[in-house]
Formats: sequence, structure tokens, C-alpha cells
Amino acid sequence: MKLKYFQLLTFLSLFCSNAVAQNPNASKKEIKNYETAVILINEGKYKEALPMLNKLTLENNKFVEAYWTLAELHDKMGNQEKRIATLKKIAKDKAPRYQNTVMRLAAAYHENCDYDNAKQTYQLIPESKSSFYTKSQKGIAQCDDAMELMRNPVPFEAKNMGTNINTDFDDYWPSITADEGWFSTTVKVGKREGESEFGRNVHEDIFISKKDKGEWLPIKNAGQAMNTMNNEGAQSLSLDGRYLFFVACDRRSGLGGCDIYYSIRQGDSWSNAINPGKSLNSQYWETCPSFSPTGDELYFASNRPGGKGGSDIWKCKVTIEENGMLKFSDPVNLGNDINTPEDEFSPFIHADNHTLFFSSKGRKGMGGYDIFVSYKKEGGGWEEPRNIGHPINTCKDEIGFVVNANGDKAYYSSNGQENVKRGRDIYEIRLKEGNYRPKKKMKYAKGKILDAETNKPMQAKIDIFSIKSNEPVFRAVSDKSDGEFVTCVPEDEDFGVHVSKKGYLFHSDYFANRDTLNFEKRGVSLDKIEVGKKIILKNILFDFDKTTLKKESYQELNRLINFLRENPTVCIELSGHTDSMGKHDYNITLSENRALVAYNYLIKKGIPAKRLTHKGYGPDKPIASNNTDKGRALNRRTEITITAK
Repeated sequence: MKLKYFQLLTFLSLFCSNAVAQNPNASKKEIKNYETAVILINEGKYKEALPMLNKLTLENNKFVEAYWTLAELHDKMGNQEKRIATLKKIAKDKAPRYQNTVMRLAAAYHENCDYDNAKQTYQLIPESKSSFYTKSQKGIAQCDDAMELMRNPVPFEAKNMGTNINTDFDDYWPSITADEGWFSTTVKVGKREGESEFGRNVHEDIFISKKDKGEWLPIKNAGQAMNTMNNEGAQSLSLDGRYLFFVACDRRSGLGGCDIYYSIRQGDSWSNAINPGKSLNSQYWETCPSFSPTGDELYFASNRPGGKGGSDIWKCKVTIEENGMLKFSDPVNLGNDINTPEDEFSPFIHADNHTLFFSSKGRKGMGGYDIFVSYKKEGGGWEEPRNIGHPINTCKDEIGFVVNANGDKAYYSSNGQENVKRGRDIYEIRLKEGNYRPKKKMKYAKGKILDAETNKPMQAKIDIFSIKSNEPVFRAVSDKSDGEFVTCVPEDEDFGVHVSKKGYLFHSDYFANRDTLNFEKRGVSLDKIEVGKKIILKNILFDFDKTTLKKESYQELNRLINFLRENPTVCIELSGHTDSMGKHDYNITLSENRALVAYNYLIKKGIPAKRLTHKGYGPDKPIASNNTDKGRALNRRTEITITAK
């Protein structure tokens, strides 16, 4: 989660200090002054260390370690021109430790997008079996890749999200809900670009903004439910905004250095942080959670054993319980399709559940972390990841790339888009057709679940599935306080809806791709299990004028089976109904046979026959007029009626 540049600088400086202890190119006084400067840097006293290192380098052009550390200090203070100029002074073939300096200079050019000079500098390393040569060849290949990407830019225009989302500090890890009503970021509070963290109250916190009348309200600290004086961040909102997953470090409840936690939203309030424990978390480092729209998988990055590189992308199965709590299975590695021997980071699974964005250092890119996209294969696994291109990717680190449910806008954090001395900011970009958009366009709808008797809101589970494939599309729970929920479905598919709560009859619904999602207008009311109560099974489908069940019907029947198993004393009547077209006796027989087909399926799956009856009513119990196509369609139905509880 945290980019530990300060710790890296400390390590390098101490390394340099040890290396010069017996340096023949520096006097004892120079070495002592150098070590004092290193201590000042490690204490965050950059301005005090700067003149000391300047003096050492001016007086002794062979004291290369002092030059290296001065260059590192310029880097930390945000002055790249002076960083490069300092290294160029000693990048001479007769200078001490020449190849080491050349590699540092090449890296400085590379990290500032000057690929021509970086490549020319890498080429100064002569062919040999040394690690310098190996690394220089890798650097040359990376420069070639970057210049190729620059020759083929993608359509792109980045828009800074402004001061209602971005703060005065580093802002990263954007996240947005399906209805684009909630936005969240990680903010490195107390740290501005070019400043030391030492002696400051610098830590990462989660911030949240809500949209009001089409505008983002000023982003605010999420508060004590999630944030502490330690580091919290790398957060990710679930599509419906019901969950916020995040990473917290150095907590007593943690299993490792950084663990994944989650919080549940009720209304505008968030629950206290919940650590799922094992199997999700380990003694290692878990970060960057991303919850699937189906509510049954969590993607994340970890350096735990069993991976392909330092940091890999993993996923684990998730179960949403009726009270909204989550259960996690043992994680599995995404394998060679996604992971490399280097670092993969920051996964984001889109609302279509087929498009995965992530950051990687192990593939052809611009330098640092680049954003890649991969799509699920039909038979399993992932397609070859593709770099989403320049200028979205730069020589800097591009991380935390998320795409809205509709697939036309993306949000990400970068310190390479604008030279405004602000560090990292959140940007919005438009994704044009073919520009690595998600495979499926999605649409969302809001709704509310109510107790049919009291009309009071309640918490229940919502399952949405594809009629064509029977695969889950979206899972969620409604808000306990107001009954509200948000769903997200593909634009071009038919899908079924199943709403359930213990002690209540479930709700079944069907939507064709042309339908408007009108949950919000009519709501979803659930009846308590009482004798005489009915449910229309809207996803029981038959071929025209036949008693053959369409394969799309089995999901509905299986959910009915689960309901009967969860309520073992409930008995039901399965009834078939038709419209008034055709002969009455024929319709009675057709409806009876259709009810019998469903009855036989339930018995075959183990439901005792004594709990079931079946009957065909033909056109005798209409629920709408038979004078219109719409009315006749409503009358052609399969129902269940509670006969005993």
C-alpha cells in the first residue's frame, strides 16, 4: 500500500555511509562530514544536509558516494534537473565506480521520461557478465518499449478532478460506486511533494465524498470507524457502496504488517473496521482489495509465498451472509496469465466481471508501474494483458486505475501528468470506443426492500443472474436502515432477480434487455411465510405451447428448492396458468402438465412429495386483462402457494 520512498532513501544512504568508511578517495574529515550529512537526511533535515553535500562534492570530485547521495537528496526534494546534473559530473570513464554512476544516471533519465538519453547512457556499459550489463540491457529494452508506445499514443485527455476530490497532499487509490454517487481516495496526510516525512505527523487516511446535485461535495476524512494515526488506505468501494474494503497496517488485530479490512455502510454511517482474519489475511502483506460485482470474489495483491514474483494478484471466494457479514475462502494465485517474476499490484475487476485492470512492472511499459488490461476467456483463464498505452501510462507510477460501471470514464492517480509540484492527484479520463473499454456495457438501478405487511424497510439479499448462462451477475444486501440497494446489470442481456430473507417468501422477477429497471418506482415487498401467500415464479419459462422447461428455468427451481430446504415445514402448491387464447380444456391440460414438470423436478432433487401438490388452472385465475398482449403475458405464469408452514 505505502510507497516507502523514505525508507528506501534511508537504506541507500546508510549503505553509502558504510561503503565510504575506508574510502581512499576521501579524507577522514570528509568521511565524517559525509556521515553527518547522511544522519541529517535520515532525520528529515534536508535543508541542513544540502550545503554539506554541496561543499563535499565541490571540493572532491572523486568522492562519488557524496555525489550519489546528493543526487538522491535532489530527487527527494523534487529537483530532477539538479539530480541529473550532479550525476553527469562524475559519469566519466576514469572516475571511481564509473559503471555504478552510469546506471544511476541512466535510471534518472529513465524515471524522468527522457528515453533517448536513458538509452544512450545504458549503452555506455560494456558487454560483460556483470550485473551492470544485464541491468543495462533490460533498461535499453524498456526504453525501446516506451518509445514504441509513445509513437502510437491512445486517444486521451486527462482532467484533474479538482479541489473537491484532490487535497493539498498526495491523493491516490480512487474508487467509485455504480451509481457514481460515492467516491473514495487515500490521502497521505501531512506530506507535500519535496518535503521530508521525518518529524511530521504523516500517515495515510481514507477520505470519502458524496455527490449532491451532480457535484462532488468536498472530500472528507472517513473518521474513526476506519482511520487511526497509523496507515489506512488502498481502499475500494463495492459497486453498490455497501462495503468499503481497505488496508490497515500495524494494528493489534492484524496478522501481518498490512491486512485487508472491511466496513459496512448503513445510511451514511460506516461500521467499525472488521478484520476477516485467516484465510484472507496472512503474516505477509495483503493490499489493494477489489470486490467482484457478483459478490463472491475478492481480488487483491500480496507477497505471500506461492506467487510468481515479489507481489502478485490473488483472489479468494466470498460468501455474503444474510446480515451482511462476509466469509472468505483460501486465496488462489491468478497464475502466469496475469503475474510475472516482478511486481503486480492494484487489481480492479470491472462491473462486467470480465475485465481486469492492474499495474505491473514486469511487462512492456513506460517505466515504473504501468496499467494493463486483461479479459476473461470463455473457458477460464485470462487473455494476454495489454498495456493501455501512452499518455495514460508515463515513466512514473500509474496505480489505482478504476473504470465506472458504464465503461466510458476511468479514474486513476498519477504524479506524471502535470508538472504542478502537487505530487499525486486523481484524474478523470474519457474512454473512447475500442480504447481498452470493458467488454460489456452495464446499467444500474436503485431500489428499496420493504416488509409487505408493515411497509418498513429491511435488509435482504439480492441475487441477479443471467437468463442465458445462469451465471451470477450481481449480489448484494440492502441497507438495514432504509432498505435501499443498488444493482448493476449488462445492457444487452435478459436477467432474473431473486430477493430473499429468512422467514419471508422470496421475490422473483424477470427483465428483458429492453426493459427499464424500475425497482425504484415500485420497490420490492416481501411477505412473511403465511398459509395462502403466493409467489409468481417469473423465471420459470416454457417453449411456446409446450411443457418443455427452458434451461433458463433451472436457476429459479433450484432457488425454490433452497427455500424449501431452509424452511423444512413449509408445504406448497405448484400451479400453472395460461391466458384465455385457445380452447379452455386444452389450456387446463397444458397448465396442469407444466405444473407437473416443475413438481417432478423438485421431487427428483429430493423434496418429499408429501410437501408438494400441483394443479393447472388454465385461464381461470387471471391477474391481468386478456385483451392486451401485456396482460396475456402476465397471465401465462407459474405460481406457488403456501399450503402449510
